[in-house]
Amino acid sequence: MANASLQSFLPQHHHSFPSSTTHDGSPPALLKLTANTTTNASNSISFKLFASSSSSVTTTANSPAPTPVAAAAATTSPPTPSLELLGQQLAEGDYRQADETTRALLIVLAGEAARRRGYVFFSEVQFISVEDLRAVDALWLEHSGGRFGYSVQRRIWEKSLREFTRFFIKIGWMKKLDTEVEQFNYRAFPDEFIWELNDDTPEGHLPLTNALRGTRLLENIFTHPAFDCEEEEAAGAEEEADKGSATGQNNKDDNKGRGRPKSLTDFKPDYSF
Repeated sequence: MANASLQSFLPQHHHSFPSSTTHDGSPPALLKLTANTTTNASNSISFKLFASSSSSVTTTANSPAPTPVAAAAATTSPPTPSLELLGQQLAEGDYRQADETTRALLIVLAGEAARRRGYVFFSEVQFISVEDLRAVDALWLEHSGGRFGYSVQRRIWEKSLREFTRFFIKIGWMKKLDTEVEQFNYRAFPDEFIWELNDDTPEGHLPLTNALRGTRLLENIFTHPAFDCEEEEAAGAEEEADKGSATGQNNKDDNKGRGRPKSLTDFKPDYSF
């Protein structure tokens, strides 16, 4: 409204105002209007005065210095992933954030290509050093009483004969459905996963590893040299031998019972954590 009122006077007088200072000979009515306008606007209004169709001057009446706006005030960058940050989050029992930090650490440790991409290819796990992967695992073990960590998951995976569906059920990544026939489905991320260490929290439940693109990434983590252990390999071989011996003594019907549950044959990884 102030701009419109000021401009309505200008065609009748044809005066030029190159600055906000008062000029001799200016019409009293125009000067009075300028003072009232700036007063009502708390001395902070900006407007343009047009002396002719070919020139214009921008004027600010008693404008205060502009208030600086804090850069990126509404956005905060996530903390840089580090072993120190992971240890702090685990010590505080913040397993949800610790899981995010672990995922970010794997990306950083896997190399420049993984950092640019934002996730790790299974073929890049080999670039993670033994020391770094063991350090990540050691923090999970320390702050979970030995119930969480990649080495824990690897042991359960071995006991599951490296069959991922059985493994997912044992560590609680799949849940049993309330149906007459035994059926399981994948938990929805993140709400259906367990972010507390309770008595009923499945062993090996954390950390999570994205299997949206398949299980090769998880398999390469479990078979990384960081987790090579002669005792575990021997135990796994012994279990294989025992299973083979027992299978040879059972009849064909018993052998069918040892196969993968029919209700699980059509499941595919569809979670995105």
